[in-house]
Amino acid sequence: MRLNQLEYFIKVVECGSITKAAQELYLSQPSLTKAISSLEAEYDLKLFTRSSKGLYLTPKGRDFLEYARGVVDSSQALNKTFGRKETPIQRVAIASQQFDFIYDILLSLYQENTEQHLQIDLKEDDRGEIVKMVEERRADIGLLVMTERDSRPFKSELQGKNLEMNTLDTSGIYVSMGKKSRLYDRESIDVEETERYLHVVLDTEQTLRRELRYKNEFNKGINHEHLIFCNTMGVCRKFLEETEALLLAPKWVLGFFEDTGIRSVPLITDGKHATEANQLVWIKRANEEFHPLEERFMVLLKERFPEENQN
Repeated sequence: MRLNQLEYFIKVVECGSITKAAQELYLSQPSLTKAISSLEAEYDLKLFTRSSKGLYLTPKGRDFLEYARGVVDSSQALNKTFGRKETPIQRVAIASQQFDFIYDILLSLYQENTEQHLQIDLKEDDRGEIVKMVEERRADIGLLVMTERDSRPFKSELQGKNLEMNTLDTSGIYVSMGKKSRLYDRESIDVEETERYLHVVLDTEQTLRRELRYKNEFNKGINHEHLIFCNTMGVCRKFLEETEALLLAPKWVLGFFEDTGIRSVPLITDGKHATEANQLVWIKRANEEFHPLEERFMVLLKERFPEENQN
């Protein structure tokens, strides 16, 4: 299979006729017919049904067309990016849990590069998917939260996937609640007080969802009979505003609640606020250097957090 054969095939589909396609391609009709027949022979399939009214794609021909267009489009993109002396497109692909600081960083990145060919790709998902996206090269930088409980197994998992991890910041756990909550005016809340209320749980993996349904020492304060799982802050805000629901979360999401009337106060465990219960970390593939745009993203990211918290 040669690229021009795929281009010929696509042109025949667009024209609906070998004769018309040959004219537009400046080929002889026998040459074009031979090119299409060679494709059919190579892949052992029939691309067209021929009738007195013209050519029609077979079911397999329709499937083949989708892949052919993908190959041709990719080839054109390669030529555009690397085959000509043009300014290359700068790209940064980020996979992240939902954090209140990420959008401002990406906006700054864009504003610094308005004269450049720029592509910014942000995917927000749960932790497991973030790790998978970085490992599979669908994202180059991952941002996620690691808890005290899973620190060691999570680091081992990353090493097994040839990924490296660095800590940006640490945070205690905060209780967010709306005005309908009986705890709304409190300045702090003890973990035992939260158990009787509905809990909204943000951005949780399936494995953690199963664990949250059963009470143990690692998820104190969660009402295991009343849980709302969601993956958007919009749903969280709605339940916090309209019910007595509580959200237990680190400080990196509290900015979503500014100007909403939702309050966030420290969660107290054993008489104190565990200020390092969670770590905000970034991951990348080991032994790979950042491109310039990725490097600038990391500079802007690190500027958001005190240097003493980073390693």
